[in-house]
Amino acid sequence: MTAAVAVSSGGAVVPAAPPRKIALPPIRDELILFAAAPNEDGTPAWMIQDPVTNRFYRIGWLDFELLVHWADNDAASLVRTVNEQTPLNVTEDDVRALVKFLADNQLLRATNKADVMRMLGRAQMMKRSLFETVLHNYLFFRLPLLRPQAWLAALQPWLARINMPLVAALILAITLVGIYLVSRQWDVFTHTLVDNMTWKGMFGYGFALVFAKALHEMGHALAATRYGVRVAHMGVAFLVMFPMLYTDTGESWRLRDSRQRLAIASAGIAVELALAGIATLAWTLAPEGSFRNGMFFLATTSWVMTVLINASPFMRFDGYFIASDVLDLPNLHERSGALAKTWMRRTLLGFEDKWPEAFGDHKRRVLIGFALFTWMYRLVVIAGIAITVYFYFFKLLGIALMLVEVVWFIGKPVMRELEVWNKRRAEIHPSRKRWLAMGLLAGLALLFFPFSSNVSGHGWYHAQEQQLIHAPFPAQIVSMPAQKEFKAGDVLFVLDSSQLSIASGKSRQLAKAREAQIAGLLGLPDGEAQRQSLNSQKAYYEAEEKMSEDERGRLTLRAPFDGVLRDVDHGLAPGVWVKPREPLAVLVDHGQWVIDAYIAEADMARLKVGQNVRAGLMANALSWSDGRVESIDVSRTLVLPTTMLDANNGGPIPTVSEATKEGQERTQVVRDALYRVRIVLDKPLPTHQVSTVRVAIEGKSESIAAGFFRRVASIFIRESGF
Repeated sequence: MTAAVAVSSGGAVVPAAPPRKIALPPIRDELILFAAAPNEDGTPAWMIQDPVTNRFYRIGWLDFELLVHWADNDAASLVRTVNEQTPLNVTEDDVRALVKFLADNQLLRATNKADVMRMLGRAQMMKRSLFETVLHNYLFFRLPLLRPQAWLAALQPWLARINMPLVAALILAITLVGIYLVSRQWDVFTHTLVDNMTWKGMFGYGFALVFAKALHEMGHALAATRYGVRVAHMGVAFLVMFPMLYTDTGESWRLRDSRQRLAIASAGIAVELALAGIATLAWTLAPEGSFRNGMFFLATTSWVMTVLINASPFMRFDGYFIASDVLDLPNLHERSGALAKTWMRRTLLGFEDKWPEAFGDHKRRVLIGFALFTWMYRLVVIAGIAITVYFYFFKLLGIALMLVEVVWFIGKPVMRELEVWNKRRAEIHPSRKRWLAMGLLAGLALLFFPFSSNVSGHGWYHAQEQQLIHAPFPAQIVSMPAQKEFKAGDVLFVLDSSQLSIASGKSRQLAKAREAQIAGLLGLPDGEAQRQSLNSQKAYYEAEEKMSEDERGRLTLRAPFDGVLRDVDHGLAPGVWVKPREPLAVLVDHGQWVIDAYIAEADMARLKVGQNVRAGLMANALSWSDGRVESIDVSRTLVLPTTMLDANNGGPIPTVSEATKEGQERTQVVRDALYRVRIVLDKPLPTHQVSTVRVAIEGKSESIAAGFFRRVASIFIRESGF
């Protein structure tokens, strides 16, 4: 190489000053460096293990070569050595970047007072108050309970003898047979699920959940042991103070084969699905009793929890680590989140930031979408846990959790990102600033302009005049209706009761007997004294006879208004006995049809009598008719007037089962606070059948923000009594 020279202003040639040596800080001796699976582009990769914190750091070829030659202790000579001995083109900037990476992760050795003071300062900066510690750790923290490596290692010879393909095939066959047998008695299975929604059932589900999760974590531990991975500890983790078992298999990153890491990550789900399959088959074959109930709890708990929670890649459960291994992307959440932040800055603000990592366009879009959905998913899950705590445990704690989530986990990250935008606002092009301002104004207008007027709901379409025809008490049919159309007062059914006939005849005979006795009193010395008593008895029996005749008169069922008789029971015929309140038919006046709609309590303030309505059949999307609000109930609806509205029967309104009084049957009660609104149509809908409908009422205009704050205030007022 030619020597570098510098030319002075006077023209004399003088030797250039030698480059300043930059000493390299020493690296901690206890760190472990081992080969990892190649990167996505095929280049080699290595892992640095910190045995103190049990953390792993993935590095590439360039960083590896720098670390191998680190003993040179001079940045310039290190760069020269690596460039001479490898095809890499390393610069001092690469060395400085690696030094910063090692220092940030505390992988450098403290050799002097300055290093110690720097580490103490860093620790002091990371130190948090008790309040901040609670805020940071209440979302997720761990409590190690066991260090199982010794007895897991003792199981290693036994695990090596297991023929896993054969075991998997056997369990798959058991699961398929169980699912088939359950499908043959699906009604029994679903009814068992509903019947167990009691406190006793909840205890059974809880016990089954603990048992299933214990086997789940044991699956992780045994799979890790099978592949020679040390299980540091097992214990209990708390997700928003909800306890769950965990197994530390972090050292699985020592495995170069991604299929082995995938096997360890999916072992828990595999064990739980196997348990679910075996329990499902056992439930179908077991006789009624506690064992069958236990198998039901295990089957349902394992299926639901595995599919909905453990398999989800959006929380740091098994699904996340499985996705990381399949994609070969460690720290998937952090890396996709960094891509999403960069995408927002580039898209919204026009920043020319470099992508944090080099991915193909398709994979980058997938990871950005994954990060955005993960943020929303976590928000929904954590908010759902807070709401559950509020309604079922401790209301004040639920409110506190919700405030923490809104302020700390949503507001603070958003404000931190907005601070970055504000510091770099000079980089935003003026035209983009105008578009952003216009978008902000449009968003504010969307939130605060009262353009939303429609109030929607569901209800049922029925005749305004309709009456269920039934017998007042047990009776026998004498005659059936001969036609379908009737005028008010026409006879519909003629019934008779032998008990009333007997009672009427008995009272008549007793009255006649008293009358004969009265006639025989003429000429008797004490006739007048007995006459008064006999007259009283005669009047009593005559009244009994009249009452029986009146009751028999009620058995002649007449039309209360003009209408058509519909839904006549086909099993009715002369001579058939009917029960009291047993429906015989329905009399309907087709002249006027109405809708009884059920509107949420939050929208009632926007309704008043006389407002215009659009209504349509749920079974026919093109059938719409205009009408108006005729009346609004002032008390909420507890029981639906017809089962066709019940969500359990395919209707639009959800209900819950409640017992009215102890010992009585349970009844379906409307779950939400709904109020009945009577709607009169200008013209009937194209059907003469009772039907479910949807309605859109032109209520008082209200902005989205006003509606939100009104609902929040309504909830606060309603729940303020906690």
